[in-house]
Amino acid sequence: MGEMVTSQAGLLQSGSCEICGNEAEFVPNRLGCTRRRCPRCGTFEYHSSSPGGWLNVKTPDHIVRLSGWVREQNDAGIEFPNITQDVSRDVARMRLPGLRERANRALIVIARTWQELEAWYDSHGFAQYLDLQGRSYSVDTAAALVLIQLLIAEGYLRNDGRAVGLSVSGLLAAESLGSAQSESAQGFVAMSFDESLRDAWTNGFDPAIRAAGFIPLRIDAKDYVGSISDEIISEIRQSSFVVADYTGQANGVYFEAGFALGMGLTVIPTCQADDVGKLHFDIKHLNTLLWKDPAELANGLSKRIIAVLGAGPLFSGER
Repeated sequence: MGEMVTSQAGLLQSGSCEICGNEAEFVPNRLGCTRRRCPRCGTFEYHSSSPGGWLNVKTPDHIVRLSGWVREQNDAGIEFPNITQDVSRDVARMRLPGLRERANRALIVIARTWQELEAWYDSHGFAQYLDLQGRSYSVDTAAALVLIQLLIAEGYLRNDGRAVGLSVSGLLAAESLGSAQSESAQGFVAMSFDESLRDAWTNGFDPAIRAAGFIPLRIDAKDYVGSISDEIISEIRQSSFVVADYTGQANGVYFEAGFALGMGLTVIPTCQADDVGKLHFDIKHLNTLLWKDPAELANGLSKRIIAVLGAGPLFSGER
């Protein structure tokens, strides 16, 4: 962890990334936000004047989670995800991907950056690459080297005892990983748990997702032990898509939708028509499905899911 602690020494210096402390480019903007372009963390923005300060990054684990989360948002097409205090807190509670997923992320970076099959490289060069560390949730070079060794053991990287290089099987695996689509039958619903929306869940979201051939899940319907944030992240990772209902403007819905986008999942935004004027400006441009009552929601959402994703594996042909 020495590298990460050292990098924090310049946290408040001009030109330093507020997440990892590495040298980062300041990106001018007209929104009153601070924007950064960091070689490890990617591009992000934050409001430095927010009450109580911006975020309090003290541990390597928090740095790793924020860095990886920003990279996922960037990969989903969100060039400057806004890191609020709530986002920072929620990401800090996020369960880290396992070794298998982290190694896969490292392989994708290697295949994109060092794809010449005849070339040889220093393995430390791979592991020291800040982009790879950020995307693979690696705390430092030593942690990234563990992933390199896993890729060598699986034959995705060639190794002559002195240097490493991408193998044919590694190139093909990276291509497959980059284009893989979730085959899960689960559709995750991110929404407010307010009692006023109980009917919308029972007679709207639930039957709509089932009619489209998928199994709906709302996190409060699941029994679990431990952190609810960990369970939410875990279930989103196991889902084929996410329905994000912004009725009531629950902060958690924005976070869960952003995480799903970072995972490359399809997010279908919905909102009760009377509440649409309160949508955050970042998502007002989205093709949000508006609904007035549960019946309209059930009909419209099932059609939207099938139109965007196709019929699910449990589709009966009846709607």
